[in-house]
Amino acid sequence: MKKRTVTWIMASLMVLAGMPAQIVLAEESELTDFTIGYAGLDESQEHLVPVGENIEKVAAEKSEELGIDIKVVKVDNAGDGAKAVENVDNLILQGIDVLVEFNSDAAVNDTIWQKCQDADIPVIAVDIPVGDAPYMGANNELAGQLCGEALANLANEEWDGQIDAILFEHTPEAGETVQIRMDSIWDGLAENTDYTREELEAMTTTVSMDDDAILAQQLCADFLTANPDKNHILIGSINDIGAQGAFAAVQAAGREDDVFIVNHGVSVSTRENLYNQENSGETNCWRGGVSYFLERYGEYIVPGCIELVQGKTPDAESLLMDHIYIDVNNIEEYYPQSEWAQ
Repeated sequence: MKKRTVTWIMASLMVLAGMPAQIVLAEESELTDFTIGYAGLDESQEHLVPVGENIEKVAAEKSEELGIDIKVVKVDNAGDGAKAVENVDNLILQGIDVLVEFNSDAAVNDTIWQKCQDADIPVIAVDIPVGDAPYMGANNELAGQLCGEALANLANEEWDGQIDAILFEHTPEAGETVQIRMDSIWDGLAENTDYTREELEAMTTTVSMDDDAILAQQLCADFLTANPDKNHILIGSINDIGAQGAFAAVQAAGREDDVFIVNHGVSVSTRENLYNQENSGETNCWRGGVSYFLERYGEYIVPGCIELVQGKTPDAESLLMDHIYIDVNNIEEYYPQSEWAQ
């Protein structure tokens, strides 16, 4: 990790009143080989795999650039808090120098933080806070506002601004920080429609779909069945899993004219849906997503790790991801089909 160069500076002082000369200890840090432990959120979710891949890619690039060896040890939290705690124990035993923690079970993150504190290992928290660790990931308020703005624009353009009901497909167990990206959808809607935030909240139903597309489909189907007379329904999803399930439910119910869907994230299923619209020349009710550029997380994380192992604190703004709403009109600019289609 860091090579500590300890320099003793002897101050030659006159010994007065029997007091000894003072010794000043100065410490400098020199960057050498180090190991990043990356605890991924859930490698079974295809849209999350690029995070670890990009960390490895950037670590290799920085190794060559700096003339050092930056190793990456990856483990899978599998969306399970107990597994995440077990993983950090194993990573500490393997001698990592910095932990990158991506864990959706916010309830155990304080435990993970304390374990790293006890082991003198710095931490970067990805998307969900971990103790007082530097936070890398979503600008949740901005992302939520962009999602709400996109839904508002669709309602304004297609329905003359009318909204009858709102459905949020969510995973509340991710904690308060992720909750911000859902709550901020109301802000984006209120700023771009004639409805107040209070009115929008009152017409919103939130369901917990547990990152399960089949459950998300069933929950949306139940919502549509309970609201047969609603013809202007906006659906916002925490990710493309919820959006995919909601879209399937809307199609099965024959309610595409009654619904618009926008989700957080532009992962595989969101991109493929947009490519289908682009290729067919026909839009459907699932109109787009707010990109988090998971495939670029390493560009933020690895430089932050380098600063941490040198005893520095990364600038908070340097760790926040940019966000852009992506639909059929700009998908080729950010995710060209020739490069990203499955």
